[in-house]
Amino acid sequence: MPGTPDSNRPPLSAAEIRTSPLHVPQHDVPDPNGSKPVELPKSTVVAVPAPTAEEQPAPALMPSMPNGQDGIRVEPNRFQVGEAPQLVFAGQELEPLLVFNPDGRRAYDDRSFPWVLACHVFSGSHGGSGALIGPRHVLTASHCIDWQQLTVSVTMVQGATQIAAAGATHIMAYEHIVDVTYSNADDDYAIVMLDRRLGDSFGSFGCRTYDSDWDNETANWFNIAYEPLLHATAANFQTGFFLDEDDFDLGGGRMLITKTGDFLKGMSGSPVFGFWPEGPFVVGVASAGANGGVFGNYNAIAGGDNLTRLVNKARADFP
Repeated sequence: MPGTPDSNRPPLSAAEIRTSPLHVPQHDVPDPNGSKPVELPKSTVVAVPAPTAEEQPAPALMPSMPNGQDGIRVEPNRFQVGEAPQLVFAGQELEPLLVFNPDGRRAYDDRSFPWVLACHVFSGSHGGSGALIGPRHVLTASHCIDWQQLTVSVTMVQGATQIAAAGATHIMAYEHIVDVTYSNADDDYAIVMLDRRLGDSFGSFGCRTYDSDWDNETANWFNIAYEPLLHATAANFQTGFFLDEDDFDLGGGRMLITKTGDFLKGMSGSPVFGFWPEGPFVVGVASAGANGGVFGNYNAIAGGDNLTRLVNKARADFP
């Protein structure tokens, strides 16, 4: 069984993925039970103190996929869609904010690991995207949670078909974020514990801490998310974008900046991940976009060691 990936090794390139088989840990699959309708209880908020500077780095968490799957596709099967809708104001066509030309997102329909792991998150008046990060754990953005209503549901949709659904029993986050700002975007993540073990049926991502040595050195990052302007139901994926860790952010939560990755509002909470020989590992969560300022136009990805710590704690406390 392969061990934890080298701490400073960048993700595999597309060519390496195609020529080197991935050795993803596997698990037995129980009878699927995730497609039944759910009655949403109020979730319990789990208090999590912010890590101190003295805490040791969090270990990487391994991904896992169901037994019996033959290999991993470098890209998911495309979903055939028509022309993207136009945004028009006062007779002028507008470009979506913080989608950099050309738009790299493509709708897809694929129930294989890891492309099936995308989740649509609904919480009161809020919502966004997320991904399975453990057997009953969904990673999303803190600001996607309605911290007043505290009811959360998760659906998994491929193409136009809902393949699974679950409700949340507990929610874990360092900060209960309502409005994302420069000062809290670096810790804009939350873990939702589900009432069903969807990860047993579909698998889950691993998680590891982003290394600043990868800044602008590799574009081999991936994202899967939901965004209704691109397609009403199908998930979308993108790859080929760079990340750059904010040099002025020195805490355990780190903001990763991208000026080439395309994100819109419904994609908040979606995973940014790379492939290593042991499989796909998440390094960040889509948080917010900034239009102007010191760094110009960019999208913010919440990452850092605090993300890996939070996933470790959620998996350990709610196995």
